Amino acid sequence: MNSNGDTNADIATVYGEEVHVPGLAGWLAEIDERGYAVIPDWIGPERVKRLGEDLRREVNPIDKTMVRAHNLLGKTRCVDDLVCDPRLLALAQGVLGDKIQVSVVAMFDLLPGAKAQGLHQDDGLWPLPRPHPPFVVNGVIAADDFTKENGATVLVPGSHKWHDQEVRQPPDVATVQVEMGAGSLLVWTGAMWHGGGANTTDQSRLAIAINFNLSYLRQQENQYIGVPREEVAKMPERLRRVLGYQHGMSFVGPGMVDLRDPLEMVDRVHFGYDVNDPDMPAIG
Repeated sequence: MNSNGDTNADIATVYGEEVHVPGLAGWLAEIDERGYAVIPDWIGPERVKRLGEDLRREVNPIDKTMVRAHNLLGKTRCVDDLVCDPRLLALAQGVLGDKIQVSVVAMFDLLPGAKAQGLHQDDGLWPLPRPHPPFVVNGVIAADDFTKENGATVLVPGSHKWHDQEVRQPPDVATVQVEMGAGSLLVWTGAMWHGGGANTTDQSRLAIAINFNLSYLRQQENQYIGVPREEVAKMPERLRRVLGYQHGMSFVGPGMVDLRDPLEMVDRVHFGYDVNDPDMPAIG
C-alpha cells in the first residue's frame, strides 16, 4: 500500500503521469482470466446525461436499425475527456503494454427492432496467426442502461484463449449477456468472441465504443485523415498522443518524423523543409 491507499498494482504511468486507479489490478486479472471486466459507475449521472444529449445532437445516423457514427473525434469534441481518461488508458496499457493508440471511437444507438449481431473477434481484422499476444482492447461506455431486452453485449467468457478454434455461433457456445447501468464501462480483449444483442424493446440503447490497439499497428479507423488537423490542435496533449502522434516504440521506430517526435513536427513540415534548420526540434 502507499500513502493514497492504493496497492502498487493499482498505480500506472500514463504518458509520464503517475495515475492511481483503485481496482485496476483486479480488473486486469478479470480480463486476463475470463476476457472481460465490467466497471459500474465509470462516469457519473450528469456526465451520462450530457454525453447522450451531445451525441444525439452532433452526429448523424448511417443505419436504419442502429444509429452508427464512426470517427467521433473528427466530428465532435464531446468525447475527448472519455477517450484520454487516464484510468481508461491505464486499463488499455495493462492489457497491451504502454505502446497504445486509439483505433476506433464510435457511437452505437441500437434502435427498437435491431437484430442480434453475429459473434466475432475484433482482432481478426489484422491477419496474424493465432496464438499471438493481445494487440486490441475494446471499451464500451453505456449512455443508457444495458439490458437483455434492449440488446446488451453478448460475450463468450474464456473464448479469448481458444486460439485453435474458429468462431462459432450460439447454441454451439455458451454466452453471457452483460447487463449494466448507464455510466458503466465494459472492457474486453480483442480475441474475445462477442456481438451485440437484439433490441426487443420500444426504446433505443446508446453507447460509445473506444477501442485501442498497439501503436505500431495500423489503426482500424484512419485517425490522421479522419480527424482534421485544425481539430488536433484543439486537443490536450495526452489525447493527441493517443490519437497516434507519438513514437511507436523508439525515436527511430514506427511513427517518427526525421528521427523526431511527430507531435513536435506536425506544424513544421512543408514540402522541401530544411531538416537542419536551427528551429527544428531535437532528435530523439
